[in-house]
Amino acid sequence: MIKFNHLVIGTSLLIAGCAAYFSVYGIGLLFSGATIAAMIMASSLELGKLVTTSWLFRYWSKANFFIKTYMITAIFALMMITSLGIYGFLTAAFQKSSLENELSINKISTLQIQKNEEVLKIDSTKKSIEKIYILRSSQESRLNEILTNVLISRNPIQLQNIQNQINEQILDLNKQLEDENNKLKSYDDKRTRIDDDIFKLKVENSQKKDITTFKFVAEQFNTTIQNVVKWFIIVLITVFDPLAVILLIAYNISSNKKYVNEESENKTDNIHEKIVTVEKPVEVEKIITVEKPVEVEKIVEKVVEKPSKKSKGIRGMFSF
Repeated sequence: MIKFNHLVIGTSLLIAGCAAYFSVYGIGLLFSGATIAAMIMASSLELGKLVTTSWLFRYWSKANFFIKTYMITAIFALMMITSLGIYGFLTAAFQKSSLENELSINKISTLQIQKNEEVLKIDSTKKSIEKIYILRSSQESRLNEILTNVLISRNPIQLQNIQNQINEQILDLNKQLEDENNKLKSYDDKRTRIDDDIFKLKVENSQKKDITTFKFVAEQFNTTIQNVVKWFIIVLITVFDPLAVILLIAYNISSNKKYVNEESENKTDNIHEKIVTVEKPVEVEKIITVEKPVEVEKIVEKVVEKPSKKSKGIRGMFSF
């Protein structure tokens, strides 16, 4: 079975390893001109922090004031460096997602503007079509009136000319109507494509759970996503690397012989107390056992006394 001490040190090293990875990666991004060198330096400092913590705890009584002060200062400084590295790493990761989200939002805004323009064109084309319908209806009504007009019908040449003019106007209106209908169909198809693009972008944004969660929290607290992320990261780093250091100290406490001996002594004292309380009835038992040989002695004495009576001689034999 896994001992609790092993679980404590394993958890401490796991948290410290995660913190070191995030910190080293973040420091490498910060010093991009010498990424490998910066990562090696940060890794060695992370290891030195853990070793320093254990040494300071184990040899606290032997270290002088200067060593104690410097080591404590170095440990807290390295914890701050690790926390800043983690903050940089998580902030960079969020900025990447945030930029992608902002680009998607800008695309959606642009497409929405284009959609509004297409909607305006559709409305304008529909109004033009309505006007063309009205004009064609008026021309058709005019043609019917001319055909039914008795005076114009008496003059076939005039009737034919007027009829030709009206028919030409109606044909022109029909052509305009066809063009407007084609425009309307084109505008409507373009609007549909824009709606499809907007829907796809919204689906992609909904799949980004981190942004969606932070957005919901920001809306609930009436603040920006950046503020929510900032405070979330700050709370996270306050319990990340410090917890690893505290668990390392806890392991040293549980594995230190001094504390183990004190615990064993306390257990031994408790056992002695239990034994002392049990000794009293044992003494009573001894007293009870002593009574038996006393009774045996009495019996022996009685048995011894009988032959003494019989050994009085002949006079004793005839005594009544």
